[in-house]
Amino acid sequence: MAKQENDVENKLVDFNGDKYSMVVLASMWAKVLKKRGEYKNQPDATVIKVALDDILTGKVTKDMVLQGSTDVLAQQKREEEEARKEAERKAKEPLKL
Repeated sequence: MAKQENDVENKLVDFNGDKYSMVVLASMWAKVLKKRGEYKNQPDATVIKVALDDILTGKVTKDMVLQGSTDVLAQQKREEEEARKEAERKAKEPLKL
């Protein structure tokens, strides 16, 4: 794990692009990763390091991040709508004593 930390730090120092955009993309990608099963229970720091590494190495492109974020947002809206409908359905049920 220490080697991965050093690799990410070195890549950050050597990065020549817009660091602000890179950080924004990495944070968006971290959200996408956090919704995936393999990273769901991982600590946030680990997910952020993986996201940074993915962005810095070019493993993930800006388009992939935007598409992933769009998919996560759509999924989140569907889940919220289902929860709202379920709450309404339960509210309409008669009380059982």
